[in-house]
Amino acid sequence: MEQVKDDWRQMKLTDAEYAMLEYAEKLTLTPSNMREADVQKLRDAGWSDRDILDIVHVCAYFNFRVRVVDGLGLELGSWQLKRARAGSERAAKVAQERGVPMPSDPWQVR
Repeated sequence: MEQVKDDWRQMKLTDAEYAMLEYAEKLTLTPSNMREADVQKLRDAGWSDRDILDIVHVCAYFNFRVRVVDGLGLELGSWQLKRARAGSERAAKVAQERGVPMPSDPWQVR
């Protein structure tokens, strides 16, 4: 399970699991870029509309939690900062590979 947190692309996943994680990543990083085609990819991978709703709810819930913590200015532990930076570096690499821009970073977190 720890591998999924570190880099889910390194795991042996089903096509459906890969589609779900790719969808959740896009929804997290670039929510305004979501399209019906993204939902259709999940359907094509075997997810039902109810499954897709659950995927969106779980993703939104975790993103909400992060925004609350960030909004209150709570401090992160060093291990959390290390993991966040590693995730940001992986996201930048994927964005570059796909030819899409990373979201702006006005607070210089990256």
